[in-house]
Amino acid sequence: MGTYVTESGLKRKTLQECRAEIETALKQAFGPSFETSVDSPNGLLIGQLALGFSNAWELAFEVFTSRDPAQATGVSLDFAAALNGITRQSARACSVNAVAFTLDSSATIPQGATAVRTRGNLDFTLDSSVTVSRSACEKLMIEDDSSQKNTDYVFHFTFGDVTLNNSTEQSNLYRLRQLIIVAGGKAEFYGERLAVWVDGSTVGITGQLPDDFNIYAGNTGSFTAITEGLQTCDIGELDSVSGSVTGFDAVYNFVVGVPGRDAETDEELRVRRAIYAQSIKSCGTDPSIEAHLLNDVPGVTAASVTSNRNMTTDNEGRPPKSFEALVGGGEDYDVAMCIWKNQPSGIQPYGNTSVEIVDEDGDRQMISFSRPRAKYLWVRITYRLYDEETFPGIETLKAAILQWADIEYNIGKDVIPDRIYQGIYGVPGVGQCSIEVALTENPTDSPNYVTETIPVSSTDYAVLSTDRITLTPAT
Repeated sequence: MGTYVTESGLKRKTLQECRAEIETALKQAFGPSFETSVDSPNGLLIGQLALGFSNAWELAFEVFTSRDPAQATGVSLDFAAALNGITRQSARACSVNAVAFTLDSSATIPQGATAVRTRGNLDFTLDSSVTVSRSACEKLMIEDDSSQKNTDYVFHFTFGDVTLNNSTEQSNLYRLRQLIIVAGGKAEFYGERLAVWVDGSTVGITGQLPDDFNIYAGNTGSFTAITEGLQTCDIGELDSVSGSVTGFDAVYNFVVGVPGRDAETDEELRVRRAIYAQSIKSCGTDPSIEAHLLNDVPGVTAASVTSNRNMTTDNEGRPPKSFEALVGGGEDYDVAMCIWKNQPSGIQPYGNTSVEIVDEDGDRQMISFSRPRAKYLWVRITYRLYDEETFPGIETLKAAILQWADIEYNIGKDVIPDRIYQGIYGVPGVGQCSIEVALTENPTDSPNYVTETIPVSSTDYAVLSTDRITLTPAT
């Protein structure tokens, strides 16, 4: 071990030690009477030399400590973590698969076309061009454009003709949905429009279009937020088109997007390195599977693994001797392959998503894991105003509740009605109020409001939007 790099670390010299050494050296060279007092010309020169040497020692100390993950920052921390096979997670933008629709008989929607997530007015751009044809596409979207009852409308769908002549109190679109299902298609309402598709094949409409209806044809494209960071996109939130791109008339995401994330901070990387430094070297344990998913699979933003080591099904439905990996982000196949390579032998992977992969021997393996699932939160508030403060309005109150909910409802967080008061009373002018909540599987389901806590499972999360907040003044 050297003189200055000792078993206890780097022994650095202080400014005072540097000055004393220079004074001693000069007195030895020029005699004990050599003037070195602080205010003398020699003393001032010695001070500047000592400061330079002291700065060099400070630099040496910073270089020395930059190898310590507990003290390193920035790039130095990246280097230290890399020694354990761990890399910093960079910032990623939220991405989502959404159907791009056109009213034309056919169209190519170009790369870079912009769609908007209404919440927060966040722009998403199309990653690569999408070609759409009305005669063969993934989905059709039908919009009622002042249709009449007791009028024949013929739809020439590729799965069969449907003739609509509605004399009931039902809307024409509602009646059309029933006829489509009878004819062999699938149809569901999304807002004011009716989506039509067929499982496992394309859908289309040929021949003359029925009057008084707008029919959009759509295919799926991948959209990415224009800014990186911690953003989400839930079903139906990417629902408007920005700009005037020819043929790009509507957009809708029927699936939840992959959340974005902020760049991993020094503290987050430091903590993850400490947790996973040993796990990343091993396989088969819950921490090691988590570590490999986070470190090895591009796009993974979160991962947790829970095992059921018992011989009976556990309280959350995991079979005996199984494990469940809950994974946010990343491509399904990449996630499944990582689990296959790192799972314990003979133990069953379990989850709400199953992906077939090809192993090292060319055999097909079915790997299951879970994706976080959105549950749709509805909030109904009856309120009174507090007349000693100025109430800024309904939209401001809704925005405040939504902002609070975005932070509150992470994966597995129960819906506790009374906690919503935190979002409400950040807005001036709100007096007494009562809160009811509901949770549905789909955003179009009818809510069943309650005042009690609604439990949320460990693989689900509640999501709220302004159109599911109802504010009613107390009478």
